Parts: sequence; C-alpha cells; structure tokens
Amino acid sequence: MLIHFTKELSNIISILESSSFMLGYCSEYFGEKNQIVSSAAHPMVCFSEFTDSELSSKTITYGKYAIAMKKTWAITNELSPVLYIERNSQAAVGLASLLKARQKHGKDAIPKNLRLPIMQIKCFTKHETGYNSYFDHDNFCFKDENEWRYIPTKEKIGGGYISLNRKTFINNKEKYNNRLKPYPLRFEYSDIEFIYVKTDEEIKMIIEKFNQLKSKLKHSEWTLQLSDKTQPYAGALSNRV
Repeated sequence: MLIHFTKELSNIISILESSSFMLGYCSEYFGEKNQIVSSAAHPMVCFSEFTDSELSSKTITYGKYAIAMKKTWAITNELSPVLYIERNSQAAVGLASLLKARQKHGKDAIPKNLRLPIMQIKCFTKHETGYNSYFDHDNFCFKDENEWRYIPTKEKIGGGYISLNRKTFINNKEKYNNRLKPYPLRFEYSDIEFIYVKTDEEIKMIIEKFNQLKSKLKHSEWTLQLSDKTQPYAGALSNRV
C-alpha cells in the first residue's frame, strides 16, 4: 500500500471531505558529484510504500497521521516509484548530461521533441542521499522513504508547468500552488486501505463524520522522528497537503 503522511488531523479530515489530495510544487535539485545541474520545482503528491505490519517498527519523519491507498489505485492513476540515484554514479552523469543539453539553446540544443521526455524522467528522480530542507540536514537517506509520486501531465493541470525554476517558484509560491488547486488527485473511499490517527478520541471523531470508513481506522504506532541533526534518519514522505 502507498501511504501519505501528514502532521495534522485536520489534513486527514480535509482529504476525506474532498476525496482528493491537493498537489503542491516541491523544490528539488539534481546533479553529479559536487555539481548542481538542475534546481527546479515540480507539482506532485508523495507517498511511501510500506505494509501495515512494517509501520510499527518504522521511524517516520513527517507526521503521526496518514492515509494508506491501495496500490491498484496508484497504478490506475499513473503513480510511480522514485528512481534513486547515487550522485557519483554513471546514472547521475548520464542524466546530468541530458539536463545540461536541455538547457542549451541554438544549434547545440537538443531536438524539441526530447525536451519534455527528459524532464519527465527528472521529475521522478532523486538523489539516494542529500540535503533535506525539512530538517536542514545534509546527509538524509531519501531511499529509506520508499517514495512514490504522482506528477501530472501538463494537460491534467490545465496546461500548467510541470517544472519551474526554483527561484521563480520560491518568489511566487502561493501563486503557483494556487494554480494547482482545481486539479487535485481524486479517489473513492473504496480506494483507501487504512486511515491512521493517534488516539481513540480521534478515531471516534472520524467515525462521527465518516461512519462508512469505520473499518479502515487504525492507531499510528510508528515512532515519530524529531528534528535532531545528531540522530540517524529514516522516514516517510513529507506532507504535501
């Protein structure tokens, strides 16, 4: 199952009320060795792939609330696991070369029909370890997150951008994220595997609002990772809601 983690119960309720996950631009970089080749923001919703039995032994980074979706729903909606690449590898060198070629103009530029495919690959690619802005941590092991992503096509977001220059996005976060609001990632209640909350009181609250989901409610038994740079990190996906 694919799990969307979040910090607040209110986010869980909002997701259930709308039967959808809101997209948001996420700023990331990619490079080879010590060189940053691309620094951009992409629209996405993120999940972690874990089984229910695994969760109690996990240290999760970004929250004690979660909604777990069936994998069949994820495949139908064209989600994909992230391709983790070590920055010193030939895979990193190869993708970096494609990104550099994409940035060129004039006679040395790559053919126009290849520009989008390169970006489609880059959107689903992440360094195996790297800087985590949530914790301001330089050597976070992203691979432990078992991340899957939903990244829409341009057509699915009204012709919007699937890649924005990082500085452009940072200077206009609200504007660009607001443009994504009409295009959430939708689901049916039957697509939900489990809903995780912290307390019995919260379970009762969810049942009062969504009685048909009663059988899917569970306590979140994983350990929450605190923002301590001295500790080892393992985790799940940050809240994109």
